[in-house]
Amino acid sequence: MLKQETEFSTLEAIASRVCWWQPPDETLKDTPLFLCRVMTWGTWEDATFCLYQFGKDTFREALKAAPPGLLDPRSWHYWHNRLGLPVPDLPVRNIPV
Repeated sequence: MLKQETEFSTLEAIASRVCWWQPPDETLKDTPLFLCRVMTWGTWEDATFCLYQFGKDTFREALKAAPPGLLDPRSWHYWHNRLGLPVPDLPVRNIPV
């Protein structure tokens, strides 16, 4: 199997673990959201593989665009520190009253 095919198969396996409710190809269409899910629910191996594939800059951009409610406080703080970013407050959902 070609290296590129193996890498894509690994990404599909990660996508199916961190977003089990939809097909992996659907999950992988939205890279920032996929990476946020990896940062929240992925294993150390998942995160390491994705960091190698996408790079720190892509992770930083995903973290900056993280939707409210997706990352837990521990993951939020860890990834900001890991990527050398200041740690802002977690994004919050605005629920209309």
